[in-house]
Amino acid sequence: MSSFEWHPSEPPPRIEPHSKAKLDVLRRYIQEYFDRLNVNPQREEFRLDLIDGFAGGGTFRDGNTEISGTPLVMLEEAKKAEERLNRKRKKRLHINCKFYFVDKEEAHTDHLRKVLREHGYRVDEDKIVVRTGLFENEVKDILRSIKQRQPRIGRAIFLLDQTGFSQVELSLVSNILGELHAAEVILTFAAESLVNHLAETPQIVKAVSPLQLTEQQIGDLIENKDGVGGRALVQRTLRDHLRVRTGAEYDTPFFIRPKVSRRALWFLHLSRHPTARDVMIQLHWEIQNRFEHYGPGDFGMLGWDALRDSSNLPLFQFGDLDKERMQKELLDSLPGKLHSLVSEQPVTVDAMRHRFANQTAARFSDLDEIVLQLVREKEFQILDPEGKVRSRSLKRLKSTDRIALPPILLFSVVSRIR
Repeated sequence: MSSFEWHPSEPPPRIEPHSKAKLDVLRRYIQEYFDRLNVNPQREEFRLDLIDGFAGGGTFRDGNTEISGTPLVMLEEAKKAEERLNRKRKKRLHINCKFYFVDKEEAHTDHLRKVLREHGYRVDEDKIVVRTGLFENEVKDILRSIKQRQPRIGRAIFLLDQTGFSQVELSLVSNILGELHAAEVILTFAAESLVNHLAETPQIVKAVSPLQLTEQQIGDLIENKDGVGGRALVQRTLRDHLRVRTGAEYDTPFFIRPKVSRRALWFLHLSRHPTARDVMIQLHWEIQNRFEHYGPGDFGMLGWDALRDSSNLPLFQFGDLDKERMQKELLDSLPGKLHSLVSEQPVTVDAMRHRFANQTAARFSDLDEIVLQLVREKEFQILDPEGKVRSRSLKRLKSTDRIALPPILLFSVVSRIR
């Protein structure tokens, strides 16, 4: 969070609304993360490494109140999770976390160390590491430490709350996701700032080099950005590029529009695991009216922030009415996409979720609900792993179930497949 300034002898900076929104998402996500991954009552230890690559000074002022920044949020939620998860357990669960807080400004890390001491935390290399320096210079050592602590799984959450769009190289994120099997990255990305600065000059080519965009790609983006729906197209292209270049199979963006600059920021969650994606998309539905999303609720809504091109696009706010609209739109658009997916052979429910996850605001449960309705309407059928047809009245899909076309699909006027 280098747009803020901290000094150990001065009060912390005032927080801005968009930063409060990011803190809310982070806190809620860590809570859900601990709960989702610790449902097994026999588990005795859960290891997780939490890394903040742009940690800042640890606290903010909000009116007359001092509130926790991201390092304290991570520490607080780990402690709360152990207390919460052990309330109903007979076998005690130990939450074994290690924290890494990095910031390039010495004044920021000095303030952070002071804040940690005041809150009763001891900074040491065993549990809490505070480093002054550039994250890209520290990450290699951090990855080595995580792999020593967690040689099998490498479970970690990296928060990279950069200012702008070029402080975090995509190759660095790719390296994190490649070296740690269960790592996730939450990346701030100033998408609209990048779109505004696109120009065919040597300076922009150098500025976007961390994004691994070729000169040809930059030229294509420049050509598209001023056309009809150009910004929407450019942002969708950038989002796909980020996912591919980082090696993330799933990406879930929150679109944050600060009141001061009005320039869209992406708070982008990158992971290789469907459960992580579903936890994050669930937060979209739980944290309503804090973020701006435009477009249809079925496919493409999460592809861009189309505020500048939104004259004909509805605001999607993840409320009850939005869910109803999304279900209607999915019933209209999913059958054709699903037919193409299973036309040659049945596919598992898990594969269906994977195929459509990055295209829609729907949770996996929402997609499953639509598939079940299409099964009841005889558009598709569900097979168990052995190939036996399951009842059309089934209430819940298993990830290993397979979606298939019925033996004879009559393309009548009542079919939803077009």
